Amino acid sequence: MALGIGTVLILSFLLSMHLLPDKVSLQVGDVSPEEIHAHRTVRYVDTVETDRLREEAAKGVDKVYRIVPKAASEAGESVANVFDILRRARTDESLSSMAAKADFIKHNLRLDLSDDALEALLAADATAFGEIESSSVRLIKEVMDREIRDDTDDVQRARAEFRRRVTNHLGSGKYASAAAEMGSSFIRANRILDQEGTKEAQERERKLVPEQHRQILLGDVVICKGELVTPQHIDKFMALGLRHPRVDYVTVLCISLLVGCVVTFVIIYLARYHSAVFTSTKLLLLLSLIVVLSVLGLKLGGTMLGLTLSGVQFGYFAMIWISTAGMLTAILLSPQVAVLVVALLSSASGLAMNHELRWTLAALLSSLVAIYAVSDIRHRSDLMRAALAVCAANLAMVWLIGRISGDTATDLLTGSGWAVAGGLGSIMLFWIGAAALEKPFGITTHLRLLELSDTNSPILKRLLMEAPGTYSHSVFVGNIAATAAEVISADALLVRVASYYHDVGKMKRPHFFVENQHVENVHDHLNPSLSALVIRSHIKDGLDLAQEYKLTPLICELMSQHHGTSLVRYFYHQAAGEGTEGSSALEQQFRYEGRKPQSVEAALLMLADAVEAASRSLSKPTPGQIESLVEGIISEKLLDGQLDESELTFKDISRIRDSFVRSLTSMLHARIEYPEPAAAEVKKSGGDGSAGKELPAGAGGPDKADRSGQKNPTG
Repeated sequence: MALGIGTVLILSFLLSMHLLPDKVSLQVGDVSPEEIHAHRTVRYVDTVETDRLREEAAKGVDKVYRIVPKAASEAGESVANVFDILRRARTDESLSSMAAKADFIKHNLRLDLSDDALEALLAADATAFGEIESSSVRLIKEVMDREIRDDTDDVQRARAEFRRRVTNHLGSGKYASAAAEMGSSFIRANRILDQEGTKEAQERERKLVPEQHRQILLGDVVICKGELVTPQHIDKFMALGLRHPRVDYVTVLCISLLVGCVVTFVIIYLARYHSAVFTSTKLLLLLSLIVVLSVLGLKLGGTMLGLTLSGVQFGYFAMIWISTAGMLTAILLSPQVAVLVVALLSSASGLAMNHELRWTLAALLSSLVAIYAVSDIRHRSDLMRAALAVCAANLAMVWLIGRISGDTATDLLTGSGWAVAGGLGSIMLFWIGAAALEKPFGITTHLRLLELSDTNSPILKRLLMEAPGTYSHSVFVGNIAATAAEVISADALLVRVASYYHDVGKMKRPHFFVENQHVENVHDHLNPSLSALVIRSHIKDGLDLAQEYKLTPLICELMSQHHGTSLVRYFYHQAAGEGTEGSSALEQQFRYEGRKPQSVEAALLMLADAVEAASRSLSKPTPGQIESLVEGIISEKLLDGQLDESELTFKDISRIRDSFVRSLTSMLHARIEYPEPAAAEVKKSGGDGSAGKELPAGAGGPDKADRSGQKNPTG
């Protein structure tokens, strides 16, 4: 309870600290003495930009015109009336002279036509006059049917168009000139500008332009050092609350409630689906520490490194810490818990970036790839592959989401640099974090197992020098156990490393174990009880050495369980065969005092250790003999109840048996048996450095040693 409350308080403070701004007293016209960054992400109305866009919208509005009704038909009627008067002047016999006809026309038309135009129209024959009349009436209507505005040069263009058309129909002679001069006089504007209507339309268009909001992202530069303060800067200061600083208690309360709900949900999730984590205060503390450190690094990492992060760069920085938190949770606790952690942290980062979905999506997908890449590290090269996978995921997010968001080529290239640097940085932070956290919390990660798998470690080098037979046995056990682990999807790296160290206790008395004996068997001079005591003591001796060399608790656990409560059968039967009654009390004296295997890996180590040791007793191994040996040992362990507390299934045991048979058949493949030379030939031989020497009894090889009666106390 205390851990949950403390986590909520710390996370609430970290996520709310940006709501405590510093006061800025700058006024318009002042010079900023420092560079000011946004302490949070806010949106505000850019009034200058809004007004500019509204003016542009108003300028783009078409002017409103009042339509002059029947303008084209009236123009046509006017032209027709002119020709009626001209026709009367042409046919009126009382008008004998050209001058009298011209005066008559000017008096009735009130139209200022040149003398040349009048003379041409009056002198034209009837056919030409009719053509001029029909063309003029038709063309004037066509021209006037078009939009002719009064506030532009539309009238001049319309008159020019009329002249061009008249010329096309009547030619370029005097008739066309006269018709053009006469018709142009009747071309007027048919669209009259409506000033009030235009203003109303412009105002409506202005209102359609929404207020232009601008976003200041967390970390963005509000004003540079030495920059002159403008009204726009004042608007930003006001939006950020820097002009009138105050704590937004409502927002702080909402953040705290949100954090409390998230922590409560995580606790419920762990209680239902990950009881091993929920019931361990140490693991809960580790989870809380990982989350708090990632949020702290997200909030203060740039400042601690001396980096000035913009809003976009802050998003990339968030991806680094969220991926790191996911990888640490995956390798120290559980990949499933890690998925939940990165999902919540990604959502929180999107919220901090003012609901920027792109950063939530990028951080989540990148972190999921990172979790998958490190959750099953088996070799040192896997760490490099994990780094490449994280970098590739970051690059993919930058380009895919960047293209969707419309980022420029420069932004994409810059983001690519952040993606690669972020991927490498998150892997480096993961390596450091795992090394720093696994030992205090007693967790053995695959990274630590990789270090322990180095056969040049001091304890393994000592094992090789002091007990070479045990060292060889341990390596063989590791090989066959790891192969079987892969078959049943167990932790092959863990069982291999545990195999390397499971018998290090034999270094204390190496010659008491058959694999390190050359000629004499020291057990020939001991009673069975003492021999069994020495054999069983290698477990305790090994744990003492493990503590001395600071081996991990998980390795020590497998070391203590690799014999379980098995019976030291050889010496038990020897003691029972010497006349002592084979009672349960006697049997208990010859059993190991360890704990039965509690995991699949511990059970695998027990079985692999037993079958590898027993396989050394086969003089001429055949696949049938090996299969019979493996089947017998596994059946013996099952009947003895040694596998009852492990999670092995019968299907797993069947696969393990088949894997052991294949591995041992490959390792103990039959060799060509050469005939032994006669004694005389041996004495004559000098090529192998043994001339003049006689082989001691039992020194002819493993099969001879077994036939000579040598004991196998570890079988």
